[in-house]
Amino acid sequence: MSNQFHNRLVGTIVLVALGVIFLPDILDGKQHQEQETFAEIPLRPQSQTAPAALEIAEITPIYSEDEGEGTEVVEPSPAEVKPEVSVIEPAPTPAPAISAKAGWTLQLGSFANAKNVNVLVSQLREAGFATYTFPAKAVDGQLTKVFVGPEINRDKLITIQAKVHKLTDLKGRIVNYDPIQG
Repeated sequence: MSNQFHNRLVGTIVLVALGVIFLPDILDGKQHQEQETFAEIPLRPQSQTAPAALEIAEITPIYSEDEGEGTEVVEPSPAEVKPEVSVIEPAPTPAPAISAKAGWTLQLGSFANAKNVNVLVSQLREAGFATYTFPAKAVDGQLTKVFVGPEINRDKLITIQAKVHKLTDLKGRIVNYDPIQG
């Protein structure tokens, strides 16, 4: 075989191999588009304690009794100094601003049986869904809400809702995510 023919044959094999590897992914017919979201959903604010009140002491100098020109300041002895103390209250810190539409979450339902809540949550987490409950720990006889999410994009949550419905037969409803209330 000539060297030129050999090079063309190797090049053809490489192109065919690349075509076999990448063409099925390109021509599968699915229009797959990832949408990146950069907004963050605020977490539940931690309880903030106000700093203790500050005390400021003012010391006023004592002047001699004759008030003419050349009046000198008489330094008081430490026993004579009684500082005036004023207390300044700290300004109240405003709560963090959280918009009403911080995101969306899928509420699957409220359950009074703690075992049912735990089984549902574990089933959803095994399937890869971000799941949480309110209150955080389920107690028998007390209603516990089960949520999937939160998500910023409502359309993405609608897709998740369909997948959860197939998995659990629970339709759920999409509600605004409130990080304070749960």
